[in-house]
Amino acid sequence: MTRRPVPPNGRTRRVSPGKDWIAPIGGWRTDVEMADMPADAAFQLDNFFPEANRVRARYGFLGFATGLGADVQTVIAYSGVGNRLFAAAGDKIYDVTAGGAVGAPVVSGLSSAHWSVQQYTNPAGQEFLRLVNGLDTPLLFNGTAWTNNFLTGTATLTTQNVAVRNTAYTLSFFGTGSVALSGAFTGTLNGTGVNNRVSLSFTPAAGTLVVTVTGSVTNAQLERGAVATPYVTSTMITGIPDASLLIAVTAYRSRLWFIEKNSTNVWYLATDAVSGAATVLPVGGNMKYGGTLVAINVWTIPVSTGLQQCLVLISSEGEVIVFQGSDPSNAANWGLIGTFKLGRPLGSDRCLLSVGADLAIMTTDGIVPITKAVQLDRGATSLGAITAKIGPTWRETVAATGTTSEAWQLSSFPARQMAIVNLPSSSGPYQYVMNTETGAWCRFVGMPASCWATWQDRLFFGSADGTVYEAEVGANDNGVAIDALMVGAWSRHGDGLSTKLSKLIGVTAQIGVSTVMYAGISVDYQTKIPTALLSSVEKNAAAKWGTAIWGVSKFPGISLVRKFASAGGAGSALAPTIRALISGSSGSVSEAAVVGGSVLYEKGAPI
Repeated sequence: MTRRPVPPNGRTRRVSPGKDWIAPIGGWRTDVEMADMPADAAFQLDNFFPEANRVRARYGFLGFATGLGADVQTVIAYSGVGNRLFAAAGDKIYDVTAGGAVGAPVVSGLSSAHWSVQQYTNPAGQEFLRLVNGLDTPLLFNGTAWTNNFLTGTATLTTQNVAVRNTAYTLSFFGTGSVALSGAFTGTLNGTGVNNRVSLSFTPAAGTLVVTVTGSVTNAQLERGAVATPYVTSTMITGIPDASLLIAVTAYRSRLWFIEKNSTNVWYLATDAVSGAATVLPVGGNMKYGGTLVAINVWTIPVSTGLQQCLVLISSEGEVIVFQGSDPSNAANWGLIGTFKLGRPLGSDRCLLSVGADLAIMTTDGIVPITKAVQLDRGATSLGAITAKIGPTWRETVAATGTTSEAWQLSSFPARQMAIVNLPSSSGPYQYVMNTETGAWCRFVGMPASCWATWQDRLFFGSADGTVYEAEVGANDNGVAIDALMVGAWSRHGDGLSTKLSKLIGVTAQIGVSTVMYAGISVDYQTKIPTALLSSVEKNAAAKWGTAIWGVSKFPGISLVRKFASAGGAGSALAPTIRALISGSSGSVSEAAVVGGSVLYEKGAPI
């Protein structure tokens, strides 16, 4: 029990003092004692994003492309003369540029929807997408079509073997000769003239197709699908015994570089090439901890003469191998900079993210910038991790979900200064999100994402329900209210012994026309969902510039308002708690942001 507060008089202080609190722009913190949290920290920050001067409820998401029929595991952005957006789901890839219900797939008969993607521009200015997934023949998009020609030496074809799957193919060529097919399929296609194109569509068994050539066969093409498309030269990557084993790709020093699955081999193409002969670079001799290579990317190092790019590889055991140079065949133009050890990478090829000139590496120890990793022993890398503020939670999450799920992804949304960590679905529909400008963290809840991508300064994610969603748009979550919760820093207000009886909370906030905001006080390190409604702005449409009347019309959600709510609670430690429910249209956003406020309480002492 507590002592009755002393009534105020001329010789006593105010019975119910007010204490100011600030919005937790320092973000979600789990690395500090709850009893000693910084004033700008948050005990819980769900769907509130910490910005430099406020915490803002995230905007919503809406269905962008529907009907993909399976888990969307890769969203593929293409920027060129014609900007395009694709999505891989099940055994197909769809063009989702226009949104809405998808049509026929642009590629089908695939074995996996998890692709490593690299856009590449050659000296002629042609923009390509090169895709690998460790199971299928590598794919190529040339800006107009998903070209695929599984034959080599196609200008004048010679006998060869081709690995095929149990799906539709079409063989076509010009000439007077013939092509006999055997092995996975038996049949013959005869030419009818030098200028005549003949074609044969068929579905082989999975295996090896033997292509035997007789006579003059030119401009030959073997492609997936039941229709012959315009001829292209071979899109095959040769030199490697089985190109379908390539699992990751990056562009570095005017070349495309690949990792071979379950190996320590790196393969690279000729300068400015997107297909053709690949050369192997064995890396195993530089590795000290075993394992296989899983991810590849580029790190830019400032040097005295400017900037220098380096090729970075990471193994399944968390060993990082860094090379410099552009041609491994030339000892004067290639060299190992060094290796160092981190925790094991999370997921596979999506554990690396270029951030400016730096390279972030997502590991069991946290997300570590390579510039910090090269300076610290592994036992101290968590101190340099950008996840240090949520370090204990990070380690708990990794222990609970494991390291191998391909749903782990480190991505970014520069337009809103967001770095996004996608968590495996076993953790629920959660993402850990950081403000890349301030380093403050929060958690996004309710977005069932399998993968993320940015395109044209817009943010998209693929979902297991066969839909591509656009995020950070609208005032609802695909028809469901956005539910945001903020529990600020715990404070004992200078006295850790006495019970405080909270009475009233004041909030300085931005409250949009579609936002309902509640406020209250959580006590003694237990979250209490507030139910007291802050008086809100009028529920009318926002005024429009040029037609509004000065002093009469209102611009809800833009101006700061000071609102109050009752906040009953008793405890030695208090924390301001704000809940925002946002349920508006998909065509506009509704601001729900908190700047700070004050709490009014009475102070008692134990008897």
